Amino acid sequence: MKQMIKRGLSALSAVLLAVCMLVPVHAAEITSLAGALDQTARLQQLAEEYAAGQQSESDPLMLTINYIRTQRYADASWDMILGAPSEEFAQFVAGQDSELEQLQTLENVQIPATSEPVDFVHLVAGIGATYKRMPVVCTWGGDCIQLAGSIQGTGADEEGCIQQLKPYFVCEDENASLMPQSDWLADLDGVNIGITLSSGSDLSEAIGQYYQDITDEERAQQFVLAQFGEADTGDREAFRQQVKDKFFADSGVQLLLLSQKQMTLDEERNIVAVDSMDAPLNAVCSLTADTLADMLGGAKVTEAPAQTSESQAGQTESGEQPTQPEPAQSTAPVLGQSSLAQTMQKHAWLPWALGGVVLFCLLVLVALSRKGR
Repeated sequence: MKQMIKRGLSALSAVLLAVCMLVPVHAAEITSLAGALDQTARLQQLAEEYAAGQQSESDPLMLTINYIRTQRYADASWDMILGAPSEEFAQFVAGQDSELEQLQTLENVQIPATSEPVDFVHLVAGIGATYKRMPVVCTWGGDCIQLAGSIQGTGADEEGCIQQLKPYFVCEDENASLMPQSDWLADLDGVNIGITLSSGSDLSEAIGQYYQDITDEERAQQFVLAQFGEADTGDREAFRQQVKDKFFADSGVQLLLLSQKQMTLDEERNIVAVDSMDAPLNAVCSLTADTLADMLGGAKVTEAPAQTSESQAGQTESGEQPTQPEPAQSTAPVLGQSSLAQTMQKHAWLPWALGGVVLFCLLVLVALSRKGR
């Protein structure tokens, strides 16, 4: 029985760990964003043609995303979040344009305006996860867990862990870090682009428009609003806590860390990080907050942009304020306190599947705790 429990928990851990792992593969020859987007546009065109010929309803956007991520993010956990890639669609693409397969192994592309590298498949997977309302564990949260795990059990406190991890956080050397710059940008941009999408959106157009004139400040502002809400990034300690609250409360993060025995139940049955991971996890959250604060220059982030002096002076001759345009109504999902709960509303089978996994983890923990008494 003990061996069966160990094998079951190990298998579960392997599946969930793959959510946040980036599998290194040989990079394809496409290195420009324009080239990747041209091929993505062609792929979605084929997805629309394919979907039009199917009796069952198919979303061309998800057909496109799942085709691109199918090699580097090919496991049951990603299938559960994004839906399984269509083998029939892959065969259709192979018959129409076999060169599109190189999108599946594409790594870094350069953003034209800044020459910054962004991992393209990582970006597309993050877009898909955000579109499906599971952004934390599938983007920045998952990468933070990997980085924290690299110093698990060192015995350092949070500030000590920050000093150990800081040289490897958003590192320009792609081979020296579990959180290189290309992953960081893919995480932020994946969330920012993903929240703008709705069924029928053009993936290549959304990515292209986003990168036309994006700045670090705008990127960080959009991301903070999407993930944490309004914030004063100049108050470092308060903003650090805001990021930690979001991270530790995320259901996907909790499930992943439970499966890896990096979270457990305390005496009051609350889910908490194990001692060896508590400081590292808090450290990566603080590094996330500090990096975003630096990108924003410590500015306050609010839903409405601050009124400029020009707009304040823009009164009519009669003394009336000029009419302000109505805010655009977005069809994008709103990322609230529990993205997992929103996903469950869309997929009736998901609560049963996740509930069974969580129950299994809790039963194992209870059994082990009783045995240790």
